Amino acid sequence: MALFEKLDINPDKVPNTKLALHILQIILALVVFILEIILFRAQDSLINGNNGWPFGLCFLSIPAWIYLAMAPRFERTRKIAQPHAMVVTDTIFTIFWLSGFASQAAYNTANSCGQGCAVSKAIVGIAFFETLIWVATTAVSVYTLRYYQRTDGLPGYENLGQSQNIDPDKAAFSMAPHDEEAYAPVQMDDHHDDHTDTHDQPYDPADTFTGRFDNDTAYRPHSVSPAPLENPFDQAYRTHSTSPSHTDLYGGASAYGSHSSRPQIYAPPAAEDYDDDRPVQFPSANYDRTLH
Repeated sequence: MALFEKLDINPDKVPNTKLALHILQIILALVVFILEIILFRAQDSLINGNNGWPFGLCFLSIPAWIYLAMAPRFERTRKIAQPHAMVVTDTIFTIFWLSGFASQAAYNTANSCGQGCAVSKAIVGIAFFETLIWVATTAVSVYTLRYYQRTDGLPGYENLGQSQNIDPDKAAFSMAPHDEEAYAPVQMDDHHDDHTDTHDQPYDPADTFTGRFDNDTAYRPHSVSPAPLENPFDQAYRTHSTSPSHTDLYGGASAYGSHSSRPQIYAPPAAEDYDDDRPVQFPSANYDRTLH
């Protein structure tokens, strides 16, 4: 433990170093996972606990990676990132991967790999480096624990995102003004200077309404308003209108009205009395014509 106190280590580099080591572990574990599937499908290779344990460690390590890499980095989850728990977790998975490396080596020693011995030997080598990286992450967790015991805080994790002294009101995409010019009054006048302003004189509502409507709506007792256009077919429904002259429209006398210009009152046409004794008479037509 005294070795960490003698080393001149920058605490701000601990979070990124720990994250980089865990990312490397994930990459190597992914390679082990793929190679184990290839080994399972190799000819004459056996599937037993010796090669099943390293394959299962690829899934078993996922919760540990999430906890060790992500929990200390966020303020809301930092309370569960207890340094003692992180040291224990790293130590346990170091032992797990050491046992996985030994288990895969025993698988090869028992000649259970069949035609996939080359792939199995590659798994042994990758599992060895995986174990070494877990040893490194355990050492970083031990340093974090020692730092926590001295300062009652995690090394560098509280300073994540605070390395740049940027005013949050002047950060990128901020709506806050960035200089004094932002507080200058905004000219809301959309009129251009080249247009003549006709509103220099005082506003006179009487002049506006009187001058605008005198020409169109003034009462003219002696004027004759233009006659509206009349439909020549609606004469029977106009009680006070003058029937138009149909001679000009059709070139002769109209059957719908007279030439008199006096108003006519609508009178419905007289209906013929219905005679029950008279036989029914159909209109004259060629009823012998049939369809064949």
